[in-house]
Amino acid sequence: MVGSGNGALTAALCCHELGAQDILVIEKAARYGGTSARSGGGIWIPCNHYALAAGAQDSLAEARAYLDAVIPPGETDPELIDAFLQSGPEMVRFLADRTQVRYHSLAMYPDYFSAAPGARAGHRALEPEPFLLDRLGDEWRDLLPTHPCMFMQGRIGITMAEAHQFMATLPGWKRMAARLVLDYLLDFPWRLRTPIARRITCGSAGIARLRASMRDRGMPLWLQTRLLRLVYADGRVQGAIVDRAGQTLAIRARRAVILAAGGYAKNQSMREQFLPAPTSSSWSAAVDTDTGDAIVAAEQVGARLRHMHGAWWCPTFAPPGELPQLAVIERSLPGSCVVNARGRRLANEAQNYMTFVLAAQARHSADDPSSPAYLVFDARFRRDYIAGPLLRSALRPDFRLPRAYFASGFLSRARTVAELAGAAGIDRQGLLDTVARMNEYARTGTDTEFQRGDSVYDRHYGDPRIQPNPCLGPIAEAPFYAMRMELGDVGTNGGLDIDRDARVRDQHGAPIPGLYAIGNTAAGVLVTYPGPGSSIGPAMVFGYRAARHACSG
Repeated sequence: MVGSGNGALTAALCCHELGAQDILVIEKAARYGGTSARSGGGIWIPCNHYALAAGAQDSLAEARAYLDAVIPPGETDPELIDAFLQSGPEMVRFLADRTQVRYHSLAMYPDYFSAAPGARAGHRALEPEPFLLDRLGDEWRDLLPTHPCMFMQGRIGITMAEAHQFMATLPGWKRMAARLVLDYLLDFPWRLRTPIARRITCGSAGIARLRASMRDRGMPLWLQTRLLRLVYADGRVQGAIVDRAGQTLAIRARRAVILAAGGYAKNQSMREQFLPAPTSSSWSAAVDTDTGDAIVAAEQVGARLRHMHGAWWCPTFAPPGELPQLAVIERSLPGSCVVNARGRRLANEAQNYMTFVLAAQARHSADDPSSPAYLVFDARFRRDYIAGPLLRSALRPDFRLPRAYFASGFLSRARTVAELAGAAGIDRQGLLDTVARMNEYARTGTDTEFQRGDSVYDRHYGDPRIQPNPCLGPIAEAPFYAMRMELGDVGTNGGLDIDRDARVRDQHGAPIPGLYAIGNTAAGVLVTYPGPGSSIGPAMVFGYRAARHACSG
């Protein structure tokens, strides 16, 4: 098993439960979990047993109708969609019955194309249950933590539901925050070991549950072990050559090699070869080791590539000296807009992040560029909400922000909208016109340009206290701010062409014996990102299917 994200660890556990004994997981980095651990950790699995137990009304036929409506013909092999829908609920139940892996059904998180046939307003996305870090024994230090944005004060992990409540200051957020802080302060024994809370959430909790289940079975995971090449002989892949902490080793695979090492988001040369311009690895929220090693190794033994132009697009903030941070919630909150250097809006800011970036890319030109973009907001927004790396102004006033934010041009501030345009390098009249229109939309509740706030998904991250449209508010109170936003991603979704059992196909479309690929190493299945967790969910499902096929012979 090459890689240590959700897909890899799911495949490893399933192989063990299906009878394979000598299973080895290798990870290039010094910590395990990859981008899965860094992420929110959600998985999109229609008709899972958690949702049905909560009373959700759903069917695989309706889920298929939804996917048919939102994934253009030819973008994905229909057989892979069928396999995903069929095996998704099986995989979730398999792990729940046999391992420590547990999830919550997210009743409040809608499908991303909420007006499409078969869409649901909730219960198709699952979030990992929080996990106590000490249950990993001494290995807790080797777990890659979730992104700092999912921690209160950098120490207390919060779930996706808690993050939504906290960032938008929804009713009950103070009580929720106080409870988490009190639990943190009272956990004296753990405070002596680390300032990080014992309770972990999101992606790191999902990875921790998988790894704890592996530890129950005595399954090894080698860190700092990089795939160099695959061993191909007698018509099949028979193993791999790896570098483990500077030592070259040959590993024989009795059954198969399963590649689950991510995509190529941090490989700038591959980005420039395959992805639309402009593109930069510095905009990606993927882990730094996401450099395409497994894709290159498989291509060297004859594997076919597919969908290499694609990524899991998401706007990001890239503060100087800090990790890129996803821009998800703040784009929907009232009192903000996203503009380009000409002061023009790019698209409906509140729509799902994948579609927002695709829309921005589609309108990009040399005369009217979509990159860089800027989140524009005012003092009221700064006071009421969290935006990117900024806490609310009461918790982190401007004088406490790093000077590098302003010196680098990442963040600009001014007394008037006109002065803000000059400070940020945005066209003055363009920005003035846009802000005037946004203020009129806030008054009427109707965005006549892009229909912001019209859909169920738009309103999910809005502020229900603001009427008539929870996604529209005036930008009118000085000082005014512009924070640079990139057309980033959480990883690429182009890679190795696979069949319904995750077997890698060769240039003629035939399976390469002994070789499987899942996650971002394989070409994406749910390429339009129909709901939260549309990358990790299929990674786990096809990890399950790969294990089942590899262990069937």
